[in-house]
Amino acid sequence: MEQAAFHVDREKSRDQWREAIEIIVGMWREERFSYDSPTFQFPERVVTPKPYQDPHPPCWMAATSEGSAEVAGENALGLLSFSIMQPLEQMARQIAAYRAAQKRAKPLTGVSTNCVAAYTLVHCAESMEQAEANGIWKSVAWWYQNLAQFTIDWELPHLSEAERDEIFPLMKPLIDGDIPVETFHEADMIIVGDPERCFEKMCHYADLGVDQLICYVQFGYHSHESIMKSIELIGKEVLPEIERYVPKTPVEDSDE
Repeated sequence: MEQAAFHVDREKSRDQWREAIEIIVGMWREERFSYDSPTFQFPERVVTPKPYQDPHPPCWMAATSEGSAEVAGENALGLLSFSIMQPLEQMARQIAAYRAAQKRAKPLTGVSTNCVAAYTLVHCAESMEQAEANGIWKSVAWWYQNLAQFTIDWELPHLSEAERDEIFPLMKPLIDGDIPVETFHEADMIIVGDPERCFEKMCHYADLGVDQLICYVQFGYHSHESIMKSIELIGKEVLPEIERYVPKTPVEDSDE
């Protein structure tokens, strides 16, 4: 959607992406910065504020399409993955490809990042019954159906139906209104339940090689009270256990 709006040539977008990263890092690193290429031109300026970190913050790349995990790994960028609308086994394959590419990495920035973060919907309640009373399934259905339609209409219009189905195998039932919430739940694509169940599901992510879990809690029809309670339960009962957990599958040391 963004590329179409700004008339970006998709065939040249990867080169422009690389150049843009170098520019941003240059602005972070150098006191005075200028740049001149066929694509980007910046007169010399003092760009402030500078990052607190030295040499600069780690850079991350969101990866959902085939091959993008390898690109992130080869450039020593952190990998932002998504469990939304894809089986965790597919995410695990992306992580494995990322880790393999890290071994031949040529860092694009001054900070090498060998770290995987995954994003998903999370709702923790005192019990599964309470989570259901909070409207969890209705909220999940609302979120996925709207996200699926937005993704097809705006982000994947250039792909064939077969290609879209390969990337998001659960897309069609979402569009048809047949929200497979049990599939999402049982396959741990979302994290829902009491603190013990949420901990078990989060361990699954750690076992697959995820270093950081990005928990989206304020989705759908959840009340402010249920959202705050979810954050409280995760912080008090789940997070301490996660910090002590050792993944079953050995994960290479990260730089973070």
